[in-house]
Amino acid sequence: MKKTLLFKIILGSLILLLAIPGTTIAAASKKVDENRKDVIRVVTYWNGSDPFTGVFQKGIKGFKEKNPGVQVIDNSVTAINDAFRTKINTDFAAGNEPDVCYAFTGADANQLYKSGKLLTWEEELKKDPQWASNFIKPAFEHNRYQDGKLYALPYIGYSEGMYFNKDLFKKHKVKVPTNWNELLLAVKTFKSKGIVPISVSFSEEPHYLIETFILSLGGKKGHEKPFDPSWAPALNYIKQLYEKGAFQKNVLTIKSADANDLFFNEKAAMMINGSWLQGAFSSFGMEYKIGVMPVPMLTNGKADPTDIIGGFGSGWYVSKPKNIKKNGLPVKFVKYMTTQNMMKQFVDIGGLPAIKVNTSYYPPLKKAGIDMQVKAKNICNPADNFIRPVAFKKIWKSLPYIVTGKMTAEQVIKEAKALNY
Repeated sequence: MKKTLLFKIILGSLILLLAIPGTTIAAASKKVDENRKDVIRVVTYWNGSDPFTGVFQKGIKGFKEKNPGVQVIDNSVTAINDAFRTKINTDFAAGNEPDVCYAFTGADANQLYKSGKLLTWEEELKKDPQWASNFIKPAFEHNRYQDGKLYALPYIGYSEGMYFNKDLFKKHKVKVPTNWNELLLAVKTFKSKGIVPISVSFSEEPHYLIETFILSLGGKKGHEKPFDPSWAPALNYIKQLYEKGAFQKNVLTIKSADANDLFFNEKAAMMINGSWLQGAFSSFGMEYKIGVMPVPMLTNGKADPTDIIGGFGSGWYVSKPKNIKKNGLPVKFVKYMTTQNMMKQFVDIGGLPAIKVNTSYYPPLKKAGIDMQVKAKNICNPADNFIRPVAFKKIWKSLPYIVTGKMTAEQVIKEAKALNY
């Protein structure tokens, strides 16, 4: 009787442990030596309530089925309260880096870069041209570290663009603008109809308007050069729009959520914002009513018409020493996760892909967002990635003063530059 009870307790504990997201049988038993050549340890933040947890664990199962005998220890932890960031940085600092991790890029990954243990992906991409051809090439350039090397293989990203209400444009017979003059004509027409042409909040989030205009006028080079001579003129284009009544009357004080609601409730024709609003568009039943495209080109703009603001804030990292020791098994795992089939399963849930996927099954809005990213000649980081937060805040906080003539754009850029030390 006691033996039966003890068995049930042990069995119940094991089941409970396996129910914890990110825990595999290998991890639960703790009998698998992660230094073995047929074992890899993976760390991501796809754990618990993260929407990608299920598809990631499905990917692990699929990889193991294709590679009998291989064990995958999933040490993923939640990103909530910096748990993931703490774990990954601690592991690398202690010389106990995982074989594979899906982690943040940029400054958040400094500990990983400093370890000197990261594999660079250029050589692996050259070895397998067919696999490499599946990626959207600008995504590689976007994820390069400051030394020019690609340590983080891009995967799930975001983009910014101009969302427009197709029904309103059709109803009022307005051409969807692709250049400055067409944009001004659209503004004039919608204003005359009592419809807000472009909904935005100058008091909270004019970031996307600023970033996209700076990119359009200065091109990739001007956009990525802090305080380039093109920055002030780009802000003056926003001033012109303000003077022509392109924004709602309370644009200087309206909250961001209220500005978005104007577009969601079809009281505004256009909005410059990001792909993270996809869920909101769906909840408002707007996926078939609106489209998205790169922001219309400004006069004499140096950008390619397909250029967009976007990013891949995370990527796949592999430990070079462990990849060598395990005969390329860690890279093999990443290559499985970056197949078009796996990428599509992730994008079905959310985000934009760094890998070409079949978009024919998606609603028109999601398809347009993915196509915009696939066709982009350049995918550029937001402007605030190149300067100190306090300097960029000076720019967007001063926008109301610029458009009302209380400060010049040149003066604002000069003062922002002084803060960028």
